[in-house]
Amino acid sequence: MNRTLPVLAVAAIAVLGLTACGGGGSDSGSGSSGDGGDAKTTVKVDGKDLEGVNLDSVGCTKQENTVLIGSAGASGGVGATLSAGDPPSVQTVGITVDGNALAVGPGVGEATVKVEGSRYIISGTAQGGNIANPMAGIVKKQFEIAVTCR
Repeated sequence: MNRTLPVLAVAAIAVLGLTACGGGGSDSGSGSSGDGGDAKTTVKVDGKDLEGVNLDSVGCTKQENTVLIGSAGASGGVGATLSAGDPPSVQTVGITVDGNALAVGPGVGEATVKVEGSRYIISGTAQGGNIANPMAGIVKKQFEIAVTCR
């Protein structure tokens, strides 16, 4: 059975739903501080910076036992939900890159999170498919999201 369509649907929903949290709430902040320090927000896919997303707009919101991270741009988006436990765990990740909608979630991809003070570093392998051609097969890409939440 071809799992491309379900994976693509999960990825698209994750990206669209999670990017709504970017940049807004009173507990949000990108932590971007130019080139200095560990506060700069970074999003890398296959070792390259994610293009099409304004990293200054990547925001964090803490809601009850969940940390929401996200932002969207003209040609890309990124979002993640984490449990706020100690240690936290990754619930979902959604990334759009190079015409692909990629996700991590139950049964799709894998990710871990490391916390350094108020900085979250999420890394792993997301999978999904090409938005324009979902029958092209499953795509897997390594990623890393690093953001400081205030």
